[in-house]
Amino acid sequence: MSARGHIPFVGRAHDKLGIAMWQADGSGPEPAAVGHSFDTPLERITAHYYVASRDYGGIDPQARGGLKAAAPFRGFTRFAAALAAAKRRPDDVVLKLPLISPREDREGQEWTYRDGVETRRLYLHGPARLELGGAPLLALPVPVLVLTEDYRGARDFNDVRLSLASEPCVPQIAAAGIQSTDRLVAQALLADLDGGGLRLVADAVKLLEQTFGGNGRLGGRFGEIPEARMEIVE
Repeated sequence: MSARGHIPFVGRAHDKLGIAMWQADGSGPEPAAVGHSFDTPLERITAHYYVASRDYGGIDPQARGGLKAAAPFRGFTRFAAALAAAKRRPDDVVLKLPLISPREDREGQEWTYRDGVETRRLYLHGPARLELGGAPLLALPVPVLVLTEDYRGARDFNDVRLSLASEPCVPQIAAAGIQSTDRLVAQALLADLDGGGLRLVADAVKLLEQTFGGNGRLGGRFGEIPEARMEIVE
């Protein structure tokens, strides 16, 4: 699957961006669920069942979303020009992730662990969303998000290499009532795709020491994404 253009994205905690991961006891908005457990070379761990961008469901009321766009764009010439014409910066474009889970969380189907590498198939409970200046721009109906945890050679959890990659999707303009200027920006991005799909790739996910809880959410941890990209794929 070749990429013919990409937009860099970054989700740092100091920008109030990144992801949240947790279990649930059923007393809050999410059904009760605890992720699967498995033995790693370090110790036995229990995976977080739920994932979302940091702003989801009041987890961090000050958060902006999951990731923000960064320059330079490659292969998105119409989109870059439309942003400039609208007097918007790349970091005005923010990606928000909805609630995400592994559904039934079955070994061999939603997750596998082989030769020191765990792979999870995660499903979005609705479209991801690109926003421009806090307003909806494009909906991204991502079918599956694949999380990989590579424990090979790890001496502690700081050495574990985490990455994310989505299956491709075709974005859709977020709402009929989108402002005319924002609609032009959205249409420019769609024109740059030229019949291709869009996928998200995060080469690294860093778990943070910062935790959260309450509202039925247990064992909550935040993570940041120092390097990611949205790619045009054929």
